[in-house]
Amino acid sequence: MSSRLHLIGLNKPSALPLGIAADPMEVLRTQAATHEQNRLESVSEVLGLVALMTLKKVLNGQEAVDVQGAVYQWGEGVKSHNTVGAHCLPGQVTFNGQALDCMRNWTVEFLREKGVKPLQLSSKLRNLCARTDIVDCVVNNADSLLEKMTSGRGLKPRYAGAVRQVMQRAVLQNPRTAAAMSELVNAGMSYYRLGAGLACEERLDGLRQKLVGALAGSNAENNKRGVAVTERYLEVLQDQSFRPWFSTSTGMMQLLSDVVA
Repeated sequence: MSSRLHLIGLNKPSALPLGIAADPMEVLRTQAATHEQNRLESVSEVLGLVALMTLKKVLNGQEAVDVQGAVYQWGEGVKSHNTVGAHCLPGQVTFNGQALDCMRNWTVEFLREKGVKPLQLSSKLRNLCARTDIVDCVVNNADSLLEKMTSGRGLKPRYAGAVRQVMQRAVLQNPRTAAAMSELVNAGMSYYRLGAGLACEERLDGLRQKLVGALAGSNAENNKRGVAVTERYLEVLQDQSFRPWFSTSTGMMQLLSDVVA
């Protein structure tokens, strides 16, 4: 964690240690549900920004997209509580190997010419990449299992694919209203949620198999807790009543107001 660049926020988030919780499993499920919702909200906001930057020609839509490990971080957990700061985004998206908040050609003058507010855009991107939830280590471990999987599966590749899809659709469809842009983001979110759900199902199969013949002890308990967290992730991903704010017309209007000059 020492390699991370810590951003100073206005608050210091914390989490209830499982050791003093009346119902540790319920605390884990609540943390998992909130974390997954925040992940979806964060991914949708990035997709909205990518759509906007493509339309404004800040991005040309042909960039090579990848997702790397996190660089920025808001806060840390407490070691004695067994809590950590789990990033809301699956990783830091890069375009042609460059992070969005520090693209080499993104000078203040360049962004202003494109009709974008430089400071607001840079701050929003950096803070999105740094956003964390303070959770039990079990939740963060579940993230790690889901983010990178074999054969191009997992949250990181799916996130990169959603970003590419939004860029391509922005170029082809050239949406001009907040409603049209929110639908573009919605399509990217549907693609992301499907892949994230499949990753959860695959990991659940593996965790449940380990539980079948597991002996009583810390490993068995951790597997049981990992199953509970991943099941909760999957429930949120499959809950179609939960629509991230920035995939709505009102949310997109707010985003445009925040960063468009």
